[in-house]
Amino acid sequence: MPKTTVSVTESTTPNPDGEDYHRTQYRTTIPKDLAEFFDMDGETTLEWTVGNASNKLEITVHGSGEGDR
Repeated sequence: MPKTTVSVTESTTPNPDGEDYHRTQYRTTIPKDLAEFFDMDGETTLEWTVGNASNKLEITVHGSGEGDR
């Protein structure tokens, strides 16, 4: 199974009240084979949940092209 990396982007925006708002965003990609298997398109949403083990992540695909699998 292909592996992907996570990129991190951090930004700071000043608020009108004088305190800064700090934001951290994490991004990753979906391997092409998986996107094609699940027939993903611009309407596809992913539901992320923590798995049973401390290092497991479960992803449920919703709204893919031909219905959920």
